[in-house]
Amino acid sequence: GDLATITTDVFTAWANDRAKGLDALMLAPTRDLVSQLNQQAQTHRLAGREPGPAVALADGNTAHSGDTIVTRNNDRRLRLGANDWVKNGDRWTVRDVHRDGSLTVQHQRTGRPVTLPVDYVCAAAELGYASTIHGAQGISVDTVHGLATGDETRQQLYTMLTRGAHANHLY
Repeated sequence: GDLATITTDVFTAWANDRAKGLDALMLAPTRDLVSQLNQQAQTHRLAGREPGPAVALADGNTAHSGDTIVTRNNDRRLRLGANDWVKNGDRWTVRDVHRDGSLTVQHQRTGRPVTLPVDYVCAAAELGYASTIHGAQGISVDTVHGLATGDETRQQLYTMLTRGAHANHLY
């Protein structure tokens, strides 16, 4: 199919998996497609509700309470416990947006909370409903819905098709 149809198919399948309670992720080869999918997912999540306070993220999007974000830099100063810290590729749910631009977030796998300072948020946090193929390395979810343009390498397709524990779909 054409890119617009495939993009719609990826989003629809992802939304259906999320409605079933699955931890689903959309993958795409370019930042522009990822941004489009992330904005569509955020709009879908809000479903016309007033989103409340927002903070600007490194990818040019904004995050509200309830959004999924991903961190893009390791930072051992941001501790989750004695032996854990904020890492590149960690996925979080935003629990609170603070006036100073910092975010209190909860790790989606461990449930541990941390407050990300404004400088980290602006430099290294992105919406996390969709990711580039490269950005998904190391991420594990229940299902993946990957958008391929035909220009991907074998290695990129391998990454795209091995992130989902239960299912990996290629469009």
